[in-house]
Amino acid sequence: MLELIKHFGDEFNERTYIIADTDTISEDKAIAHEKSRNNERFSIERIPRAREVGQSYLTSIVSTFHATVFALKLINRTRPDLVLLNGPGTCIPIALAAAFFDMIRVIDTVIIYEESICRVKRLSLSGAILYYIGMTDCLIVQWPGLKRRYPRSTYIHDLDKKEE
Repeated sequence: MLELIKHFGDEFNERTYIIADTDTISEDKAIAHEKSRNNERFSIERIPRAREVGQSYLTSIVSTFHATVFALKLINRTRPDLVLLNGPGTCIPIALAAAFFDMIRVIDTVIIYEESICRVKRLSLSGAILYYIGMTDCLIVQWPGLKRRYPRSTYIHDLDKKEE
């Protein structure tokens, strides 16, 4: 995802990174990225994971609800113009919160989900939920086969063509 935001202009320099409270790597990567851009207009927020790897679907209902309440408060406070999502565990509650405020016209937010490059044949659970509910403005896939299988998605290399 940091590769995507490298191409953003100064109008998106004020960023909030929302990271799962159990994520031990992403904060350092975000800080390093912002330092490389000499950007000090960013913040990092922590959010509970909706579901840990290996957690049962039954118990994930409660943890997802908890994370969604947290995300509603966070999105209402930060009022983003753009929500760029990836990965499991945190993106669904954030997407729900952003879509909710967008739907009731409190915040005008564009929601973009980037699917993992590891997903070659099928979308991840998070990607499939967002795709079938239609909660994103753009769902980016990184393989042409996924684009054929999910026609409402956007193949990442097609983004380069739109810039030309």
